Amino acid sequence: MSSPRRAVYAPLRRSLSEQLRDSSARAWDLLWRNVRERRLAEIEAKEACDWLRAAGFPQYAQLYEDSQFPINIAAVKKDHDFLERDLVEPLCRRLNTLNKCASMRLDVNFQ
Repeated sequence: MSSPRRAVYAPLRRSLSEQLRDSSARAWDLLWRNVRERRLAEIEAKEACDWLRAAGFPQYAQLYEDSQFPINIAAVKKDHDFLERDLVEPLCRRLNTLNKCASMRLDVNFQ
């Protein structure tokens, strides 16, 4: 008796052009994702500086413009311990935003 032949299926290989197209698309997606993230962070930094000036903390906006960030948030809380917690928390949120942007080394165009 003869044994039944097993069909051997070779894995389909994609063509080189398909591989290049897919890798190029992934590279563009990654590039644009990074560009979007940086742009959003720049907008957040600008808004944080505007808020700091309007709220009476222009020194922190100036420090950010002068590239003196990141700063120690605990020291800021200690410096402003006379303020109520409801006032210190928004200040710290904005400063954390600027710390994050400074770690990304973003240039924010101030006008």
